[in-house]
Amino acid sequence: MYFSYIQTMDSPSPALNPEVKLQKHKGLHDNDSRFIEEVIKVIGSLDGSSTMRLKIHSKFPTRFIVTILDPPCMTLDDMHQIFLMNGRIISIKVDLNKQEMKIECYKHNEESKKKRKRAAYDEYDVPDGYDLSMVDSKDSKHVNGILKNILGITTMEFTSVIVPEASNYILEIQDIEVIDVDYIQEVVQKYRAFVTKTTFDYPQKKLKLKIRRNDTPIHRIANRKKLKIRR
Repeated sequence: MYFSYIQTMDSPSPALNPEVKLQKHKGLHDNDSRFIEEVIKVIGSLDGSSTMRLKIHSKFPTRFIVTILDPPCMTLDDMHQIFLMNGRIISIKVDLNKQEMKIECYKHNEESKKKRKRAAYDEYDVPDGYDLSMVDSKDSKHVNGILKNILGITTMEFTSVIVPEASNYILEIQDIEVIDVDYIQEVVQKYRAFVTKTTFDYPQKKLKLKIRRNDTPIHRIANRKKLKIRR
């Protein structure tokens, strides 16, 4: 297997972009290399990106995989920006335990014959012994619903803690299996009136969801639905 490695520079000030120099890769078209460079610029502009490293696996005939090692904290909005940068992305998967992110993508001129399917999963009831005593009764329905959805997108047990704050709850999840970002987007879209921020905290190996209390005003609702443009 052939891998390329690069290292980003220290996180720059907001007005600067990290300089990215990617050696020409024999298994990639220039457009694919350009996409990888842009991904590095986006992630490299985040705090804590100075230790980030990259692996590229391009031996597959129709696709390539970019693995980001030791990435910084990233939000779901950061992930969404990467999806918008390339319509040939197959998946973005997060492994918090290994502290890595994998972007799988069709190669240039290998357009997907199928659109990315909408993530589908089942909901699972929260175990009877799960402690929700810190959740106010008027918030229990949506907090419980979010937990049921998280249980539905995983097949293995994980550790979770709910930290109450004045206007929010912070749901912290650890020891979770590899996460497909499409599934997290689906959960957040479903509860978009309540989930105000989603963070993939690689350094702490945690998935964090900021959940609004019912008595807190709604300031913004993130909506990922595509707009229809009439010509």
